[in-house]
Amino acid sequence: GLVFVVATARHLGPTGRGEISLAFTIAWAATSIGNLGTFTSGRLRLLDPSNPVGPRDCVSLFIALLPFQALLTLVAISLISLTDLDLTPGFFLAMVLLGLATMLFQSGVVLVYGLRRYRVVLISEVGIALVQIVTIVGVYLGGQLTATSAILIMAASLAVGGAWLVSQAGGFRGETNRGLTTYWRVLIVEGFYPMLGEVATFIAFRLDRIVLAVAVGAEALGLYVVALTIPGTLRILPKAFCQVIADRGRSGLEPAAAIMRHSRRFLAGYFLALGAATVAGWVLLPVVFSEGFRNARDVLVVVTIAEAILSVHLIYQALLVGFTGPRAIGLPQVVGGLVTVALTVVMIPRWGLHGAAVACASGYAVLA
Repeated sequence: GLVFVVATARHLGPTGRGEISLAFTIAWAATSIGNLGTFTSGRLRLLDPSNPVGPRDCVSLFIALLPFQALLTLVAISLISLTDLDLTPGFFLAMVLLGLATMLFQSGVVLVYGLRRYRVVLISEVGIALVQIVTIVGVYLGGQLTATSAILIMAASLAVGGAWLVSQAGGFRGETNRGLTTYWRVLIVEGFYPMLGEVATFIAFRLDRIVLAVAVGAEALGLYVVALTIPGTLRILPKAFCQVIADRGRSGLEPAAAIMRHSRRFLAGYFLALGAATVAGWVLLPVVFSEGFRNARDVLVVVTIAEAILSVHLIYQALLVGFTGPRAIGLPQVVGGLVTVALTVVMIPRWGLHGAAVACASGYAVLA
């Protein structure tokens, strides 16, 4: 992922990198709403060995929700087309395909995580990264690298990776003595509160990108996302840690006290890693990404602090997944999301890039 960001940033500059980030943000938003919270309710059911819901029930519902997700993407595209952003019809089509691919890939991840087959997810993500790197280099050498072609590469690799994950989870294997829709209603009802949490999480994590692109421009968004890339690259560590502690708690393998102890030790080491990454990023950012991104250093320290705060939220959210019911999972995200909306719409139009960074850190603090 980092190589993909660097390659596109160096060739396309802040504006092109900002357009790619906008497309991914829309895909993430449509997926957060389009799955109706069933990613969470399905995973919780799969983690319970005594529960009758299986991969076949979940994957059939996820696939049935793909048209709804595509519709949400089209609505978002229609709204963006009303702004001053100069985007082509081909770019909008690539956004729709990226949204569907993101939904498919996340469906596969949820299924495999619910079965606690973490190695399969790792293999798929490594494969996707390698395919993206090889393809982006080939397109670049052929002189065809644009924001649209980069998005299509992302969409194709995610779609293939998602289909492979679903096949590995055995989505359509298993019991055949009941219909595919037997547990759809249960999954959707149980997913309501987690869906509110997912939407609020999107608002807290991604709304600033859309507001920044619309209010200031794609170039400012490009600078912002590159600054976020420095500490954000390490986010894979708390995300992986949180997946494990949530699943171990939900499966009853460890008590809450033991997991809290592991979490405190992890955070101490993670904060040290973030500090080292910030120092290295300050020096290397204009060298790695090009001189056009030098101004991204203005907000690097603030977004690193935001990333540290976010890791606290992720761990406690994982504890909620591991030890509470679906209703409790979404509440902190909803509260944090509402506060972030207020901060984002007030601070970004007035202070631009710096306002986005401060709003990001403040919103993460409320989430935590």
